[in-house]
Amino acid sequence: MLKNEQPFLPVAALAALLAVSCSPSTGGPTPASPSSRAPSGGASVASCVPTWQLTQAPVPSGDSAAGTDLAGVVAVSSTDVWAVGSTSSTGGAQQTLVEHWGGSSWSTVPTPEPVDAASLGGTQLTAVSAVSADDVWAVGYIGSLTPPPTTTGVPPTAIAAQTLSEHWDGRTWSIVGLPDIAARDGVTPWDVLTAVVAISQDDVWAVGVTEWDLGDGIPVAQPLVEHWNGAYWSLVDVPDPEPLPPDWALAHDPVPAGTSGAVGSAALLGITASSVDDVWAVGGYEDDRGAETGNVSPWATLTEHWDGSSWSIVPAPDATLPEPLSGGSTQPDDLLSAASESPAGDLWAVGGALPGAALSLRRSGAAWSLVPSLAVTASGVSGWPGYWAPGSNDPTFLPGTIPLVGVITLSSTDAWAVGAVILHWNGASWQALYTVNGHSFGYLTGVGALRSGGLWAVGGTTIVHATCA
Repeated sequence: MLKNEQPFLPVAALAALLAVSCSPSTGGPTPASPSSRAPSGGASVASCVPTWQLTQAPVPSGDSAAGTDLAGVVAVSSTDVWAVGSTSSTGGAQQTLVEHWGGSSWSTVPTPEPVDAASLGGTQLTAVSAVSADDVWAVGYIGSLTPPPTTTGVPPTAIAAQTLSEHWDGRTWSIVGLPDIAARDGVTPWDVLTAVVAISQDDVWAVGVTEWDLGDGIPVAQPLVEHWNGAYWSLVDVPDPEPLPPDWALAHDPVPAGTSGAVGSAALLGITASSVDDVWAVGGYEDDRGAETGNVSPWATLTEHWDGSSWSIVPAPDATLPEPLSGGSTQPDDLLSAASESPAGDLWAVGGALPGAALSLRRSGAAWSLVPSLAVTASGVSGWPGYWAPGSNDPTFLPGTIPLVGVITLSSTDAWAVGAVILHWNGASWQALYTVNGHSFGYLTGVGALRSGGLWAVGGTTIVHATCA
């Protein structure tokens, strides 16, 4: 059984789903190649120095490279790798994109488009996971969060996004319908799936975000969790760290009696699993979006666990800045965008301590702990497909500013994280790679690996591949 997940770290329903610029945000010399440790024959470990390859993904005929963005990747075997994202012609709407590695080259694979894709503004796949060669799932959304301006000069109106899932049965890709969150008080939310983990043919989890527009430019968010039981997808309730959900704020004037006026937000952006009763979802939350109070609180890490019968919030630490931000606060905006757990239970979650620092948490035993990582910043990167940023009015969360957005865990001494940089955990510390063979790889949004040592990472039209001799 093979499992992998990538975050949608969402393109903001309020900010914008932007194309990846693929311009590096970090510079400096290339460190020595990190050592990779790939499990071989169970618990034994063999070390090696990876051989790196940097290639460009094929662009579908008639589409533009600027409009082609890979968001997630999963490796089933050395000759069976899937990458998903979106593609478009110049000025055209985004369409789902699926590409496949057959052992010698990449090729595009046809995927169906939902019947309402044109009316909603396009489609995007944000993450992919596989149970086997003939059981692969991809998720994303239908819609356009930043429609192009109209020719009449009237400001564009954001079109509500709907969830999307597609399945590969070994022969073709097909659309499998999912439920969406219903409109409330006449307001239809944005529903976007950002990550998926396929445990078995009747056990698949997908997470993301539901965002509500309060009508004054300040969005609020709630976690979105769906489960496939082998026959259909269903919405699953999970604990919300906020004492007051944003529902009441859809008609927030005047502030309801007995409330503080605080309107919080929460999102689950990444998911991973080691078994049917050990599933982790990660993201972040904030106590107050400032819709009523004007007092915007910092985002904090959020991790939730499924034990086979229920979901529960598990406390996780937040970063503290060594120097205060403007205004005197030493608390950054902490947001987890991806998680990965090995079959042995080694668990990592990564994201950003914004504005700019990478954030990595490791769980060993019964608690999460902060693990120092390099001062990686993603500032200057324009965005990545399929990832949500919590609010367009907050410059801290412009798409692309989160340093780490993908992670894959192979063992206690072998984990990889990607984003504005490639990081490798060797059992003692994170080691960084800023270029591949002297060339920039831009901004990577998805990573997958095989226990035999093959690593794949994607972002934009860039594909990075590392193998162990």
